[in-house]
Parts: sequence; structure tokens; C-alpha cells
Amino acid sequence: MFVTKFLTASVPLLLSLAPNGINAFAPQSLANVQRGSISLVPSSPFNSALSLSSQSLEDEDTTIFDGFAEGASDLVILGLRIGTCSLMVHHGLDKIQNVDGFSANVVAKYFGFLPGPPSFWTLSAAATQIAGAGLLTVGVLSRPVALSMMATMLAAVVFHFQNTGIEGFPLAVVAQHSYNYELAAMYVIVLAYFGASGAGAYSIDEKVLGGELQFYESIYNKVFGVSKEAKEE
Repeated sequence: MFVTKFLTASVPLLLSLAPNGINAFAPQSLANVQRGSISLVPSSPFNSALSLSSQSLEDEDTTIFDGFAEGASDLVILGLRIGTCSLMVHHGLDKIQNVDGFSANVVAKYFGFLPGPPSFWTLSAAATQIAGAGLLTVGVLSRPVALSMMATMLAAVVFHFQNTGIEGFPLAVVAQHSYNYELAAMYVIVLAYFGASGAGAYSIDEKVLGGELQFYESIYNKVFGVSKEAKEE
């Protein structure tokens, strides 16, 4: 009886003396909710441990080989670009040395629907392959240059398919062991890559122009009068 009376008298007294009333005896998360805090989980050593664990997982995503792999990738892309362009040049030179033959036997025969004289298209293809090879080698305006070169080789693939058929593509082995479309098709694939991703780190686009896409954006902003302040807004 005495204990009951003591608790009945002392508990309200203790609650009234606490700085925050009943919240002083409530869990911190509950107190946060009652005060309108957006954080339902109090700061604690456990939460700090979770943060450190997440950071450790992020650090594990990188390896000691990342720098080497990135540098090797840039060098391989440079070699692929230079090798492709060096092999492309003679295709253009061949057309210039044999304008009449290429115009009659290829352009007029298989692409007669094109407007204008066939020689125009022969010389256009030659100029694209020669000038384009030079520009892509050093990496200037790489994406449109690569796509224009790809278009000439795509026409070559169409020509070979019309001239000799699909030659057993993709699995058959033909009797003459000749697959005339393959070289042109590989050019299309490689040039499509450069048309999509650009010339890579070792190029004038990146080292001088500050990035090919950024260069195009600056031209666009100048032409249409887009200021830096307006773009940030």
C-alpha cells in the first residue's frame, strides 16, 4: 500500500521536473517524430558503421588495374583509328585513278537511281575516303567524318551483295572461298563505332577543342544566341 502511494506521488513529480517532459524518457526516434523531424532514425555508431560499410563497397569497385586498363584502351582505340584510316586511303586513290571505270561499272550499273552524273558520285566517294581518312587519323570532327566514311563503305556492302550475293553468309563455306563483302562490312562496323563514340582521348577533338560534343555545343549556342546564364537556368 505504501509503495503504491509512493509511486503515485513520485512519478508525476519526476515527469514535471524533466526538461522535455515525457519526451525525455521516450526513445530518440519517437522524440524526433513528435518534434516534426524528418529523420526517423537517430544518429548512432551503428549508422556510422553502415556509412563506412557503403563507402568500402564503393572503394571495392575500383582496382589497381583500372588506370592501366584505361590507358591501354586509349592506345588501342588510337591504333584502331590510325590503322583503319591508313587502309581506307587507297580505296579513294583507286577511284581517282579510275573514275570512268568505277563510274560505269559500279555507280551507273548498281546505283543508277542517284541523280547527276555517275562521275560526281565517284569523286565524292573518293574525296570522302581520302580527306576523311586524314581528318579521322588526327581526330578532327570525328563523328560526322566517321559517319560519312561509313556511308561510302555501306554502299560498297550493297554493291557486293548485288554483285556476288551474300556468299554463304553467315555460316556456309562457298566453293570459291571468296567473301567480297567482308572487308567493306568490317569498315562499316569500325566506322560506326567512331561515329558513335568519337575518336578517343588521343585526338585533336579532345586535346585541342576541349571535347567534340562540347565544341558542337559551343557552336550551337553561338548560332542560336544561347548564353551561359540562360543555359544554367
